[in-house]
Amino acid sequence: MTLKDRWIAGKERNAAAVAANADKLMADTAYDRYRTRRARLLLVGGYLALLVLIPVAYLLVGQLAGLVVVIITAGVWSLLRVSVRTIADLPDDYLDERQLAVRNASYVESYRYLGSAVALAATVGLITFVVKGSDLDTWEVTLTWGMVMSAFWAFLGLALGLSSMVLALNDRV
Repeated sequence: MTLKDRWIAGKERNAAAVAANADKLMADTAYDRYRTRRARLLLVGGYLALLVLIPVAYLLVGQLAGLVVVIITAGVWSLLRVSVRTIADLPDDYLDERQLAVRNASYVESYRYLGSAVALAATVGLITFVVKGSDLDTWEVTLTWGMVMSAFWAFLGLALGLSSMVLALNDRV
């Protein structure tokens, strides 16, 4: 079997697994308690609170606490995805026209929120850089492990969860 044949076979297995999972998630009633308006609002609020808590834990408590908050955040993210039936993450082939339109609209809104968050963080960083700089020609930036990890995990969590959060808040699924 050539590399191309193995690649095609792997792709077909992946597509079959996605199709089986999509059908299962769309018909699943086990998580209906997370699909109410109140539960979705609580999941979005909890997820946002955990994203804020990640830097707090890394910077004020330590690496282990930060990692624990990251793991808890991943669990809440999984529940959030299940609450919107993973519509934000499914390929187009598995969604009907209404779901596809709702998902695409949530992507646009999510992109705007993420862009705003990145622009705000960059602006705050630039202002801090200018205010703290003693010499206008050379600046020294010192980053700690906690600073880098907290920023990485917070922005990764925001990027991964925004589309599901928008779907949950708009409550159209």
